[in-house]
Amino acid sequence: MALNPQRAKQLYAVLTKINTAIEAEQTTSALKKLEELNTKYPNEPMILTLLGKVNSKMGRHAEAIESFEKAVKADAKNADTRFQLALALQKGGRYDEALVEYERALYYNPNHFLALRHKCSVLTDLDRNEEALKTWKTLCKSSQGQSTDPSIQLAIAISGARLAPKVIDPKESIANLQRYVENESCEKSMRIAGYWQLGRLCDHLKAHDDAFAYWKKSKELNKKQWVPQDHSKRIDQLITCWTSNANIPFSSTDGSRLIFIVGMMRSGTSLTEQMIAQTQGVTPGGEMNAISRQIAPIEPNTKEFVPYTRPLPYTKRLYTKPIIEKMAQTAMQMYNQVARDGRITDKQPFNYAYVPLIAHMFPGCKIIHCVRNPMDCCLSNYTQAFSRPHPQTHDLYWIGRYYRDYERLMQAWHTLPEVDMINLHYEELVTDPETQSKRVMEFLGLEWNQNILDFHKSPRTVSTASRDQVRKPVYTSSVQKYKNYEHHLDQLKCGLGIK
Repeated sequence: MALNPQRAKQLYAVLTKINTAIEAEQTTSALKKLEELNTKYPNEPMILTLLGKVNSKMGRHAEAIESFEKAVKADAKNADTRFQLALALQKGGRYDEALVEYERALYYNPNHFLALRHKCSVLTDLDRNEEALKTWKTLCKSSQGQSTDPSIQLAIAISGARLAPKVIDPKESIANLQRYVENESCEKSMRIAGYWQLGRLCDHLKAHDDAFAYWKKSKELNKKQWVPQDHSKRIDQLITCWTSNANIPFSSTDGSRLIFIVGMMRSGTSLTEQMIAQTQGVTPGGEMNAISRQIAPIEPNTKEFVPYTRPLPYTKRLYTKPIIEKMAQTAMQMYNQVARDGRITDKQPFNYAYVPLIAHMFPGCKIIHCVRNPMDCCLSNYTQAFSRPHPQTHDLYWIGRYYRDYERLMQAWHTLPEVDMINLHYEELVTDPETQSKRVMEFLGLEWNQNILDFHKSPRTVSTASRDQVRKPVYTSSVQKYKNYEHHLDQLKCGLGIK
């Protein structure tokens, strides 16, 4: 039923306020209000679009896609809504479907700049570089009438830089980026991405000092508050909860289907999953939030809560038998959506904080802990452009302290008899992939096959920051890469406690 003009005006005003809240990262309250409005006004495109937006911002890709699909159904010829659906599909790793929706958005609006730009992005992600280059050239032509907007020109330069050095000269891309990236009138997100691409390209050209300077600018441009001491206190509580005569019950759910791949970000989790995924009977789930979603409604929002971090299960009294059972059943429903039969991998790195909870939720599950040299791992975090906020990665000292907390947490988990977990060292994996992959397969009770070493030939796409790495054969050039930048890393060493 169509809203009368007065009701539509009132609803628009409410949704405008909610959109402002979403932009201010007040996502939980915005989601609650939108869900209430959606119950009251089902199939209202404006509400569905904002539901998609807030879910996407929270990393709830399946829910975002579902909302945008309903919005498209309600307003099929709206190019902007089609674009939002395509973007959600892209973020969810469903690249081929995203490409179709970008084409549909361009059908309804051939001059839709964002649809054209993100079509180029998807083609780049799919390694279809010649098609991406052709689309990029079309993008350049389409913007000729908007040449006065530096943000648009910077966006185009970034899209071109992503194709360097494969089909575009990196020096040409660097020059294009430098024309606009210092312009403070450009959107901050564009400048951050521009600096990061400059760092990547300078690193490729072995101009290491220039690369580090650009990465530093990228991190400092949107540096959020992070207090290492507060995080350390939370880790203390977490260790105490699960190691001091915990007596926390186990669920009755069989977890033998589940393989959890955990560790610091940039520790080799994507590579490990891609290799295991070449085994028949294993379905890769990617980075799932099945565990953290069960914790969020249970743990109280205490004063110790730190913005931009995931909830931690450190209130022992809350984890009763009925609660553990319910958590396991609800999470298993999410895993069953990935595959009903066979083994499933969940490579959410931050599940490292939930290892004992996972062992209690899913008895019989297997956990692979990916370990990497702390200097290389932390530098890789610092020099990476993540799609979601990770404030601890914006400062070398902070990320060093964060790594130390992660390290002592994993040491504590290894003492727990209920945890069935092995360490997989990145350096050993890339140096001797056959021996290490056979060790992993033996641990999982799976048969090793040659395809595991040929993982880079798989048509499967990866939606994380490691998408380019898993398309290449195993390489060792990232081992001890920190030495190229060591004279910039005193604060990192301080954070890590290295003298």
